[in-house]
Amino acid sequence: MKTARTQYRRTLFLTAVAAGLVFFAKDFQQRPPSVAEAGTAIALDWNQFILHAETHTEGFRPPVAARTYGYAGLAAYEAALPGLPGCYQSLGAFFPGLELPLPDSNLGFNPAIALNACYSAILGKFFASSPQTINKERMVLESKWEEALSGKADAAVVLYSKEYGRDVAHAVFSWSATDSLGHLSNLHNYDRAYSPPLGAGKWTPSPEFPMPAMLPHWGKVRPFVIRPADYIARPLPAYSAEPHSAYYAQALEILSLSSPLSNENRRIAEFWDDDHPGLAFTAAGHWLAITNQVIEKEKPAPEKTLETYLKVGFALADASVACWFSKYRYNLERPETFIRKNLAENWRPHAPAPSFPSYPSGHSTMGAAAAEVLARLYGEQYELTDESHKDRQEFRVQPRHFSSFREMALENSLSRILLGVHFRMDCEEGLRLGALIGKEVGKVPAKKPEEL
Repeated sequence: MKTARTQYRRTLFLTAVAAGLVFFAKDFQQRPPSVAEAGTAIALDWNQFILHAETHTEGFRPPVAARTYGYAGLAAYEAALPGLPGCYQSLGAFFPGLELPLPDSNLGFNPAIALNACYSAILGKFFASSPQTINKERMVLESKWEEALSGKADAAVVLYSKEYGRDVAHAVFSWSATDSLGHLSNLHNYDRAYSPPLGAGKWTPSPEFPMPAMLPHWGKVRPFVIRPADYIARPLPAYSAEPHSAYYAQALEILSLSSPLSNENRRIAEFWDDDHPGLAFTAAGHWLAITNQVIEKEKPAPEKTLETYLKVGFALADASVACWFSKYRYNLERPETFIRKNLAENWRPHAPAPSFPSYPSGHSTMGAAAAEVLARLYGEQYELTDESHKDRQEFRVQPRHFSSFREMALENSLSRILLGVHFRMDCEEGLRLGALIGKEVGKVPAKKPEEL
């Protein structure tokens, strides 16, 4: 059954790719397109591929996936930059050690072709451990866009543009590899050598999910924009299991909400769960899926599209680093542990808690960071029906309507309490921390200062 479902999802993906390209191919048969015509569609297709690839590639847990978005977004932006409006600038100088190729102004350049080649090259590197079927799908996507884009374009322009896009991809990936803790992190998610600190209130693996600690050193991964030491979660209240304590009150809240979950609360919990390796994209991926829907709805100019993917990727990546820095600083136990020791011995959360400390909430931190970036780019009030799970066949999750990105982030955060895997304090602090990170990432100067 799992094989049939997987094949069904791959067929859906390839059908969508083919259908999307038919329209563009008809329009581009007579002339080479500019990035203004194709860039947004190319970026959208490749970011949809990212979600498909991370779903079926072992080890792509939320921080690993978020890091990939950051580097892919940076590479795509830089690959197309020579064809973007002159008010946009390279960000290479902001990243010590990143050596980007310089475009040759004497040669013809097609940014759309460069963008397509760049995405394929860098995602081929990040998803090198993917099943062979994923690699084949990547090559199909690259070839179909290349065929649609080339048309009657000068062969020398096509060749140079492809080479330039691939050179940018290789430069960005080579730079990513200098971050030793983050590089190839999907191959070593769980650290059996890590010994969590002992003591009252300290995290231990769930008996329902007895895995070693996941990515205990992720807080030392190189961020894109922030300094993690400047974004440490606020200190926890003194640990206590007494009935008057914050821990007891918040554990009792979870227990009360779960006895049983209302139908609406169950829908919220399951909609934002995204902890199903091999069946669905990650919690970070859910925000990439939201971003894809915004791009599909708005059809912004390529420069705004690429800036969007760049900053959403940076926000999710940096939020994961800052969150994990604090998770393993405080090492707070999960509500399940507290409730079973102090309130209800046989209680279980609606879904198993992930294998890492509770405070602050990763869903909350990453969601709030992405929401701030999207709100800055598309408005404080933004109507969207989130259909991220519309193609899921394993179980049905109905779309949900929202009036703003921050409303999405708030419900995403609430879902972790309803699911039973986070205290309220975890989620509130994650929202606060993520919003700060998102605001900082939003300031990344894609445009030259005089153009801001």
